[in-house]
Amino acid sequence: MFVMAAVLIGCSGRSERLDTDILEENSGLYISYKTDNVGAEDIGAIYGDIYHEAVESGRRDSLDITRRIVSGLGDKGYAAVDGRNQVDMAGAGQVREFCKAVEERESAELTIIVVMEAGFRKLDLKTENGTVNVVSGYYQYDQSGYLQNRSTVSYPVSLWKYTEEGYLIFEGSYFSEDSYVLTLSDMAEHTALRVQPLEERCRELNRKYLLPVGYERNNVFLCDWKEGDYGELNFYDVFDRFYPVLHGKAAPYNINGNSGEKGIFQVPEREFEGVIRAYFSIDRNLLRSRVNYVSENAAYEYRPRGFEEAGYSEIPYPEVVGYRENQDGTVTLMVNAIYPYENTSRTFRHETVIRPLNGDRFQYVSNRVILPEEGYDFWWHSDRLAEEDGEKEGEEPEPGLEDTVLTAAELLKEVYREIELTEEPFYGSGIKEFTREQCREVVSILGKAGYVSVTEDTNMENYEKVEAFYRMYQEKRDAEVTIYNVNPDGFLGAVTFLYKKGKLQTYFVGIGWKEGGIPEIRETSVREIEEINLTEKGYFIYQYKDPIAHSSLRQYWRIKPLSDKCRELTAKYVYGLSYVNYNVLVTNWDKSNVEDILMPRMFGDIYRIHTGENLKPENWKIPAETYEKIMMIYFPVSTEQLREICGYDEKTNSYEYEMIFPRQYPPFGEVVDYRENTDGTITLTVDGVWADYNSDLAFTNTLVVQPFEDGTFRYLSNSIESREMELPPI
Repeated sequence: MFVMAAVLIGCSGRSERLDTDILEENSGLYISYKTDNVGAEDIGAIYGDIYHEAVESGRRDSLDITRRIVSGLGDKGYAAVDGRNQVDMAGAGQVREFCKAVEERESAELTIIVVMEAGFRKLDLKTENGTVNVVSGYYQYDQSGYLQNRSTVSYPVSLWKYTEEGYLIFEGSYFSEDSYVLTLSDMAEHTALRVQPLEERCRELNRKYLLPVGYERNNVFLCDWKEGDYGELNFYDVFDRFYPVLHGKAAPYNINGNSGEKGIFQVPEREFEGVIRAYFSIDRNLLRSRVNYVSENAAYEYRPRGFEEAGYSEIPYPEVVGYRENQDGTVTLMVNAIYPYENTSRTFRHETVIRPLNGDRFQYVSNRVILPEEGYDFWWHSDRLAEEDGEKEGEEPEPGLEDTVLTAAELLKEVYREIELTEEPFYGSGIKEFTREQCREVVSILGKAGYVSVTEDTNMENYEKVEAFYRMYQEKRDAEVTIYNVNPDGFLGAVTFLYKKGKLQTYFVGIGWKEGGIPEIRETSVREIEEINLTEKGYFIYQYKDPIAHSSLRQYWRIKPLSDKCRELTAKYVYGLSYVNYNVLVTNWDKSNVEDILMPRMFGDIYRIHTGENLKPENWKIPAETYEKIMMIYFPVSTEQLREICGYDEKTNSYEYEMIFPRQYPPFGEVVDYRENTDGTITLTVDGVWADYNSDLAFTNTLVVQPFEDGTFRYLSNSIESREMELPPI
């Protein structure tokens, strides 16, 4: 989850003063958005004066500044909107006209600027024949005050709608190398922009009463309750959410705090009740009956949420769309839950009643959830574990484990000493740049010290200790082993597998870094394991009893070494090919029946292998010259074969672009052996690894490739043998 979040906010590494093209033409296929540069400079000029004034005054994130920027862009003819949905859109009429053009299959173009705290997104939209293409550029000011293009991606829209609530919502997918390494699928971008204006009073009510609580790690607005009958409302979550609101700082009761047995804190009754009763009119005795109150200590037992209680990272947010002032002085708020991830501007509704008090004080009176007719599952939310479950899943790590992990991390100070941290290290390590070489250096240092350590695309150090653990587990003897995994961003995760008295668990300790390379514990968790398996080939595969939503079915490491040559051949010839989206790897073929594998959707992956870039088609078309040139390099095919099978359009001299939509849990191939032939070709033995289904030998391919002097190559033939699993259907 940490790594994926880092991918979502990742930077391209480019630092410019906007004096070069954002996208360069490549073989006539990329759309050259040379006007984008000029547009960004123009927007930056409007944005910059106000932004720099705000920085100097310390009011960079103020609502007034955002309003001025949106208004200034609107005055210059742009459609502009606040990314936090607190300011009405400027130029909304342009957006509605563009939506009309999409509906009527006319041609049109539109630029929308989404104003963010330290920069903006520039969305260039183009529609033709009912299809929409998007170029999404993210621009940000650096510490020196220069505007930088952090990233620019292009994609065709796969979902487009203008909702009843007045939102423009669209979705599309683009290739991200980091994302593909992790998920073997493209990165999806979900956009939800309010076009219709909203009464300012609704926004004020939302900012004061709804947004500080939201839907993250609490159920205040996710269940029905009222004063005197609080239903399933969890007051531990209430304490979590309202402590920082009341005190202006985070609660001191966390994993690094001085907790007692099993990670449970004793919170003085005055402090706990002070937070709850500041926002809820609840009788003290009723509160004590709903949570663990220890009368002899005049305190409440409190356990922080653990990793397994985190919930999904992408969640809805509330928007007040109406209100009613009641005769008893209370106010009823009508609220929609906006969820861009599900492409909806009303995933569910709720009515929340508040009671204004003197000054800025107020209390929550009741909440009523209104679900759609077809029902709704709050799948992204995790309830706090019940007390008995907390004792089972939320135990403290084994005595001394955290100290052991910190001792290992101390060995790495020299690697991390010169790191540069982001201003707000919210995700992962918070390190601005951590190289693959540094990851491997960390693995080497830990390995030489005797620790089991590994990182991406690198052999595991001291893997024999994992084998020894597995043998003892099979013999039903108590055993443990710790694997230190170095994430690509430098975050260090220590996963301890413990088999004790017939119970199998993992204890996770996550290590982040302070300036100067000082390690600190950022996260701990305990989870139960359903099963583990160490394969003959050397894959250590395990499954949690309660997998996190949208995670893989099983986790895995390759513990036995794979030769550098096999890794090199995998990266060059196999990485990027799919077993589930087209027939190249799952069909027996050679030059005589190559037509059997020609499928339009395969071109995107072949293009990426050839260029290292994502395919950016214009109007869902790919120029024939580009398509044929690349396909005839990589396969023994002719122009005639391609034009007959792959959707050639003679009128436009182009091929139809067919998008591949991401699939969960795909297998991947790895080269385990090879033979260099006398004719210059290479025969690769490729195993299909499908760890999610507990197999590292699902099937075996024999793939013949012909390398060329310019670094390109040609796939000549493939044969596949089903081993532990049936071939995936296309």
